[in-house]
Amino acid sequence: MNIIKDFIPEGRRNRPGLELAGPDYVTIHDTGNPSAYADAAAHAAYLQTDTAASIPASWHFTVDGGSIERSPQIYQHLPLDEVGWHAGDGRSGPGNRSSIGIEICENEDGDREIAEMFAAELAAFILEKFRLDISRIKQHYDWNGKNCPRVLRGEGRWEEFLERVKGYMAGDKVPKRALEAIEYWQKKIGIDPEYWKEQASQNEHIGWLLVLMQRIHQRER
Repeated sequence: MNIIKDFIPEGRRNRPGLELAGPDYVTIHDTGNPSAYADAAAHAAYLQTDTAASIPASWHFTVDGGSIERSPQIYQHLPLDEVGWHAGDGRSGPGNRSSIGIEICENEDGDREIAEMFAAELAAFILEKFRLDISRIKQHYDWNGKNCPRVLRGEGRWEEFLERVKGYMAGDKVPKRALEAIEYWQKKIGIDPEYWKEQASQNEHIGWLLVLMQRIHQRER
């Protein structure tokens, strides 16, 4: 998994430097910003502004779904052993003090479905790294009642997201959505499914490209 490290500078109000307890949880958020170009890089830049520092607001990762022009990206903003201000439960709340925050982009020019695929893979990676089980994934809502992650909650797909995380934790190297795309192209142009499953298992971006190509093809029909 390729993660771009672009940390908030030390000493900023939104990088308090406090030691993260555990971590004991992974907290899932939606960015709440559907504007074009509001991707992971844009949020990384935002976190280094005086505006973000004055709130203060910070979290550990932002994940986007890429677009036709570029591949999906994951930015890391804080070390995994430092507190971020993302859960809205106060300076001493367990959401802020013991959870790693992941923001999923919802920019209108990005691919939301693919962003969720990469976010699920990232969440699984963190759970396994710290030997946590699936019950340790929380919604922002769980900490302070905010309607977040608003897309997953509003569309009733939280359990579906958890199933994706479980799949990665169980060793599924190719997400279900990518398998569906491989099946689609097998029927359309006769690709070798086993070959492409192997390619997708070795490079997560192959699965992303197959899904994106399927969507483009279906739009043009």
